[in-house]
Amino acid sequence: MDQFFGFAQELLEKKRAQLADPYAHVELYDLLNPKLRDDQFYVQFAQERGGRVLDLACGSGRLLPLLLDAGLDVAGLDLSPAMLERARSRLGERAGQVELVLGDMRSFTFDRPFRTIIIPYCSMIYMHTDADRLAVLRRCYQYLEEDGWLAFDFLAGQVEPGEGLPTLALQGIHPFTGELLVSVVQIKGLSQDLRLLNQINYVLPESPGQARVTVYASKEAVIDPEHMASLLVQAGFAVEGVYSSSALEAYDGREECLIMARKRRG
Repeated sequence: MDQFFGFAQELLEKKRAQLADPYAHVELYDLLNPKLRDDQFYVQFAQERGGRVLDLACGSGRLLPLLLDAGLDVAGLDLSPAMLERARSRLGERAGQVELVLGDMRSFTFDRPFRTIIIPYCSMIYMHTDADRLAVLRRCYQYLEEDGWLAFDFLAGQVEPGEGLPTLALQGIHPFTGELLVSVVQIKGLSQDLRLLNQINYVLPESPGQARVTVYASKEAVIDPEHMASLLVQAGFAVEGVYSSSALEAYDGREECLIMARKRRG
């Protein structure tokens, strides 16, 4: 229970909520992550470089159909079976055109290298140590062609200490079931570079019935962009750009950062 605090902890202690796997309800995940501008950036980034592209930590596969539409040879890797199943469903008849692999971004293997690897949606936040980050970056280096490209975004800056105020993450109607959805998030700073997120999901059925309340927790790492750039250099990359967003503005201290890097020869 030490990963829960505040109201989420109280709900569990009083048995008013159940533990939830955030990746078991993929439609809700997609609703919570509507980053359309970032989608366009990553597709264009891969399309401009051509060849074979890996969507690392591909999740529910939101980018995969767009990458196929761009005429690319596409692969996707994720740690969650539920997410990969959703990705296959999203691709429909084109699922056979994408190499979907269940695996860890720190230790993946493929038969062929890639021209481009992308890690969208701040998935690097789940790498909590430099050892984990370097494992990912070195794996990417290993599976990129000479002069291949890597692009990813992550949470930047420093974590505020202590418990923050709860914030509304989502409210709406489930597009498939008609259920009312409300999600509330609260963040607790554990250290300068690590935070604990608690999310409470309230699901009200379309017809009269008992609401479901679920909670889940995740730890998210925050890293200074200069330090991330130094890790890329250690892994063999040349850093080609450090930006505040997919609009490619120079990084100015915002909460998110996007980096583009190229595999150095030799």
